[in-house]
Amino acid sequence: MKIRLSVTRTALLVSALLLISAGSVRADVTIHCLAVGQADATLIRSSSGQTLLFDGGDNGSGDDVVIPYLQALGVGPLTHMAASHYHADHIGGLDEVYDVIGVSGNVYDRGWSYTTATYSSYAATVAPKRTTITDGQVIDLGDGVTVTCLALNGNGELSSPYTNSSYENEYCLALLVECGDFDFFVAGDLTGGYGSYEDIETSLAVETGDIEVYHVSHHGSYSSSNSYFMGQTTPEVSIISVPDDSPYGHPHQDTLDRLYAVGTYVYQTARGSDSTYPASMRTIVDGHIVISTIGFGSYTVNGDIYEMDEDYLDVPSNGAFALLGNHPNPFNPATNILFETLDGGPASLTIYDLGGRRLFGTRFDAAPGRSSIRWNGRDDEGRGAASGVYIYRLGTREGSATGRMMLTR
Repeated sequence: MKIRLSVTRTALLVSALLLISAGSVRADVTIHCLAVGQADATLIRSSSGQTLLFDGGDNGSGDDVVIPYLQALGVGPLTHMAASHYHADHIGGLDEVYDVIGVSGNVYDRGWSYTTATYSSYAATVAPKRTTITDGQVIDLGDGVTVTCLALNGNGELSSPYTNSSYENEYCLALLVECGDFDFFVAGDLTGGYGSYEDIETSLAVETGDIEVYHVSHHGSYSSSNSYFMGQTTPEVSIISVPDDSPYGHPHQDTLDRLYAVGTYVYQTARGSDSTYPASMRTIVDGHIVISTIGFGSYTVNGDIYEMDEDYLDVPSNGAFALLGNHPNPFNPATNILFETLDGGPASLTIYDLGGRRLFGTRFDAAPGRSSIRWNGRDDEGRGAASGVYIYRLGTREGSATGRMMLTR
């Protein structure tokens, strides 16, 4: 179930769901999809202060758009930078940003080489920090925010050497940004097998899994967002980076039809082509798009609030749910989380640390009336959690609620 709510109507809901410590609300990750015309640039910023800039727009976009935006946010230097692939509309501004803002960590890309002046300028500028990313590599941005490389250089569908300029879109990095239960997918111009393009998306669809937000590949080109990938990922929200009048006709109607088929709400940085999409399911932002979340409960897109619903919430509530706390509290080594439902049925328990990082999750069938679920102080891998305060979220088809508990070792 996808719920799009206004800020004013859900102020109390957000306050309840986003509490991390007494009296404070904060987002663990903020993702900025910048309006850079017929190009891409995405800033990922953890509440730890660590950052990753994925692509930098076309030549000139770094100086004109990305650098002023980063400076306004007080970002500098960047922790990391990454290039999806070597087309100018993705790496053109990266050398400009590198020269002015700087990078303290690594500049990740797919390795190998390319034969354009834009690539040569990029490669020469970032050489001191340039690092070839590997499939499955995880970049930890702190506070429970991770960026995982799911694909590069064709994801095994193409053979090396990876220097065929005809396959540059197929060579794109695919990144999955995770924070608690929130997932954001971005992959430059990655292809889905239409026309003369190779199908790379299908090979990573299952690995990607269900996501909340999809940065639509290749600006909404017909070449990407294939039906199988969309069916496996089912994003609630999709972001399309386009100019007011795309010279390539982006977004293409075929792509919008595939987005519509999975019911995703679309935000565009500008109007793009004349392709049609239901007005009730699309917002033309005419600017940057900002996504923010602590990783559970809900997330926002330019102020619109979306609940991260579980399957059991698709059943209408009868208002009979009550969370009764946990006992003992503080506890060691285990505690029972008490709750009450009228009819019982499917339920889930998720445990988070104070940084919003998920430690443990389980689904179970609750009995009618007063019941409990036991947590033994261990994470999903069976490792003992450290002493500290933890957030738990219990959900049933009759409602959900969060609480806090203390583990003492």
